[in-house]
Amino acid sequence: MLAGIAFQPKDPIDDLLAGIADAMLANGKSVAGYVQKRRKDADCGTLVHVRNLRSGDEMPITKNRGKMAKGCKLDGDALSTLAAQLARDVEAGSDILIIARFGRSEAEGRGLRDVISRALDLEIPVLVGVRDEYSAAWDAFHGGYADALALNAQAIENWLSQTPADTLAV
Repeated sequence: MLAGIAFQPKDPIDDLLAGIADAMLANGKSVAGYVQKRRKDADCGTLVHVRNLRSGDEMPITKNRGKMAKGCKLDGDALSTLAAQLARDVEAGSDILIIARFGRSEAEGRGLRDVISRALDLEIPVLVGVRDEYSAAWDAFHGGYADALALNAQAIENWLSQTPADTLAV
């Protein structure tokens, strides 16, 4: 099972997904994946960190390019490290994989696409946040296989209750 949660840039996707993951973990479920956290930065406004939902570890996923740069930039090495961590978590077995963003890297054929595909091969349900500007690439990626969910806890909980993994409902 695969579901995409449509969201806009200012929507609280990470808070929602973190709450879902935390509730599942509290109920003894094995959760793989990540959510993002933003932290203020003097040079580029905000740096983005990711929190691994299994380990709780955090790491920066963007890098400060200096005061003259327009914004921060995705750190490709950090994304590769995250992909390797999540691949190990999926292979170790999980009740669900939560991917906070189907973003530019995934839209361009890189990023966490292989992790998502592998989880599906292993019949692990996958929840993915999909920002509006990448919806066409998301649709092309899943080819009509994914469910579309609204950005609210009840819609996600309803979807989770339909998953085959011993009922994942929160």
